[in-house]
Amino acid sequence: MKQKMVFSFVCLLTLFITIFGLTLNQTGGLLQTSTFLGALLIIISFIFLYKNRAFLQFTPLFWVLTLIVSFILQFAFFNNLQIAKKDIVSIAFYFFSRTIFILILNLCIQILAKRSSNFKYQYKNNKLPTLVITLAIFLGCCVYWFGFYPAAMSPDSLAQWKQAHTGEFNDWHPIMVTWILMLIIQLWDSPGAIVLFQILVVSLIYLYTFNFFIKKQIHPILLSFFTLIILTTPPFLVFSVIIWKDILYSSFMLFFTVNIAQVYFSKGSWLKSKKNIFIMFLSAFGVAFFRHNGFPVFILTFLTMAFVFRKNWKIILYILLIIFVAQKIITGPVFAKLDVAPSDPNEALAIPTQQIANIIVSNGKLSAEERDYFNKVFPIPQWKEKYNPYTNDPIKFSWDSYDRDFIFKDIKLYFKNYLNVVIKNPRLATEALLRQTSLVWQVTPFEPHYVVTYITGIHANNEFGLKNTVISPVLTEKTNQYLKASTDFPFKWIWKPAFYHCIILIFSLMLLVRKGFSSLVILLPWALNTLSVLVALPAQDFRYLLASVFISLFIIALPFVEEKQGERIENTDK
Repeated sequence: MKQKMVFSFVCLLTLFITIFGLTLNQTGGLLQTSTFLGALLIIISFIFLYKNRAFLQFTPLFWVLTLIVSFILQFAFFNNLQIAKKDIVSIAFYFFSRTIFILILNLCIQILAKRSSNFKYQYKNNKLPTLVITLAIFLGCCVYWFGFYPAAMSPDSLAQWKQAHTGEFNDWHPIMVTWILMLIIQLWDSPGAIVLFQILVVSLIYLYTFNFFIKKQIHPILLSFFTLIILTTPPFLVFSVIIWKDILYSSFMLFFTVNIAQVYFSKGSWLKSKKNIFIMFLSAFGVAFFRHNGFPVFILTFLTMAFVFRKNWKIILYILLIIFVAQKIITGPVFAKLDVAPSDPNEALAIPTQQIANIIVSNGKLSAEERDYFNKVFPIPQWKEKYNPYTNDPIKFSWDSYDRDFIFKDIKLYFKNYLNVVIKNPRLATEALLRQTSLVWQVTPFEPHYVVTYITGIHANNEFGLKNTVISPVLTEKTNQYLKASTDFPFKWIWKPAFYHCIILIFSLMLLVRKGFSSLVILLPWALNTLSVLVALPAQDFRYLLASVFISLFIIALPFVEEKQGERIENTDK
């Protein structure tokens, strides 16, 4: 009886806090439908939690992670700047109530995961469903290809196309990707050849992924759902016809993640096969060489794997050593031999630049010396004219007045002045940071806002005379209409990388509940990649986080993987 009274009191208190917190940004208060539905959902959730209270036994670390994830999820959907104008108590109440609201819903999901039985299904023919799904995905990519033949190319794409034809390399684009382009155009000198190669790579990696699902006896209903999502959600396929390094890199991130899952579910025995060692090496090589931030992602992941899979540490470190040495040789002697021009080091200063700009534009606190210093970097009037809260491009591409050389003559002085103005203006610096990195964490954007989603044509008036060829006017028109519709409400969330991050976080907790903490090693490449983008994001460009899209469906399936008897890993939550 006493337990029921305590539970009832907690329910009422939470309900009051939630309702009060949710009404802080509502013009109509309790009359708002969303507030009423929120309260109703809380009541239903508490009834569910009480009836399943036996499943609420989690480790302390799980509770901490669940609370953190709940805060991140509610923050991702935060879009009300008016709350920031209220007093500190109201702001704290607002965030606390929303976090509790998401926490309760999150706990319901995790209890469902904990009490659910396994979903394994014995396939009579493993190869047939995999081939059918892969063929469907390949044809889906071809629809976009024929609609925007021979390819979609931005100025970035054309710059790498030029390198592949002239042999004048710039480390702005990973040289390994440029070498692949050079090899392909020897067979067929057309952007269409690159696109065909990308479609084959994407399709084969999906083939590999679905083959993993089927071998692990994932239910066909779930596989059908995944296939439908891939075929109908543009970000999964349309990028295969755009010539960007991000497509190969993101596909190999999925490939790499699947291989780590192979190692995990086999307790390391998967690496005993020479074929599997080569497959792991291939996926790790792509991650390390297809985009610059991929190399640290690969290094940190493999060092962690060497610790988690200690019985296989020699094989893991051998692969690590080979790729590490190869990278140093290529970026050292090979770069010197080929006279590879270095990439712009200013790319790493995107977030500091945005924070400085916001402080200057908002008339923040700067000493005379600091103002004079930043005026030499970029004239004060131009800081105010060029600043865009969501992209660093207008400032960094002001070649005639933004003085890179002045910055890098004394980089320590730059960071000294930068840190000084950030310390003096924490609110403005935080505001700039949140807006610049919103691509990573924000599902519901502040206004005004923009995200570079996709392109469907070759950049006009390029020096190569490349143009799109309309194979079927009807197909091109319908494909464009479909893509445009996907960017409008209620589908526009699919063009927010943070939406996929929220999905991954929720299912990561489910994976933790069902498989134990050690299973989180599978998520490490995604987490490290996302963090690497977060710390140096130059603009709101969807392709920077395309890997999160590819990986998201794989993470959804992982909690439902049934290990074979000899593969089972002890769940630390049980």
